[in-house]
Amino acid sequence: MNNMDTEIFDLFTQYEEGMDRAAEVIRQGGLVGFPTETVYGLGADAMNEEAVRSIYIAKGRPSNNPLIVHICDMSQLDILVKDVPKRALELMERFWPGPFTAVLDKRPEVNGTVSGGLNTVAVRMPSNRYASELIRRSGRVIAAPSGNLSGKPSPTTAKHMKDDFMGKIPVILDGGRADVGVESTVCDLRGDVPVILRPGGITAEMIRSAAGSVEISGGVLKKLSEGEKALSPGMLYRHYSPKAEVYVAQGADEADTVKRINDAYDGYERQGRPCVIFCLDGNAGLYRGRNTYPLGKDAGQMASNLFDALRKADEDSMSVVLFEAVSLDGMGLAVMNRIIRAAGFKTI
Repeated sequence: MNNMDTEIFDLFTQYEEGMDRAAEVIRQGGLVGFPTETVYGLGADAMNEEAVRSIYIAKGRPSNNPLIVHICDMSQLDILVKDVPKRALELMERFWPGPFTAVLDKRPEVNGTVSGGLNTVAVRMPSNRYASELIRRSGRVIAAPSGNLSGKPSPTTAKHMKDDFMGKIPVILDGGRADVGVESTVCDLRGDVPVILRPGGITAEMIRSAAGSVEISGGVLKKLSEGEKALSPGMLYRHYSPKAEVYVAQGADEADTVKRINDAYDGYERQGRPCVIFCLDGNAGLYRGRNTYPLGKDAGQMASNLFDALRKADEDSMSVVLFEAVSLDGMGLAVMNRIIRAAGFKTI
């Protein structure tokens, strides 16, 4: 799969040519890097098991880590799922198109490779117009995890995709920067109460407002139990990680968190290990004299900038990333879910 010519299409100037070529590659069973509103995806025909298998191979992704199937029309659900419970339909109508993924019982025709060997399938309808058009033109439903090598930070720009897959896949579509910056919210909608398996751009509060109640899987902020299967992408132990070591600091209060970070930073610097602190814009002054990457004024901006900053830490040859924990309200849950896994659950 290495050393092939990768065609790059700028969708702002090569829209028709790029879309037609990418759709052709999908129909032929090939792989395409494409933008969505969440992150860039690495896509293939979801109903072509060999094509889906090539996604796992290209990414170096564990075969028990299920993929999300992307659709552009509600009628395509019939290809994928056995039935849609009333509550599930209400939530899909509320949050589709958008960064919301539904986990439902799959039809027998859906291959076990795309579902990670489970009896369920994860489905979403992206709001990004390029993603939607690629699905429409290809005439296929598209399986697509994030377009990064397995374990690395997810890509929010076409440059990130090129860094990981140039010369390894036929086509990359450049549609500009992804808006949300973290992957979709994945919800198990088979029961009466929706269960968040992976938090994202549709927050727990938004789902609760629409459904009346919501549960958050224990796997969101903790390791899966021994032998427990990952029902959603992003639930495995370590994920989204740069080469640098990542640690999360969450003290008894703000002053304690700041002290933990400053003490750790100074210790690593004395060891000659370049260190950076990820924090809210308003807190950068608390780490005066130390190297900081302010990620935004709130959790939503942090989510948008997080993966880019993790990749930048590697580009800047950082040895250690120290992350200031944030509140779990709103997008904070998604931010903490990603950074905890980037850290492999290591804390200071």
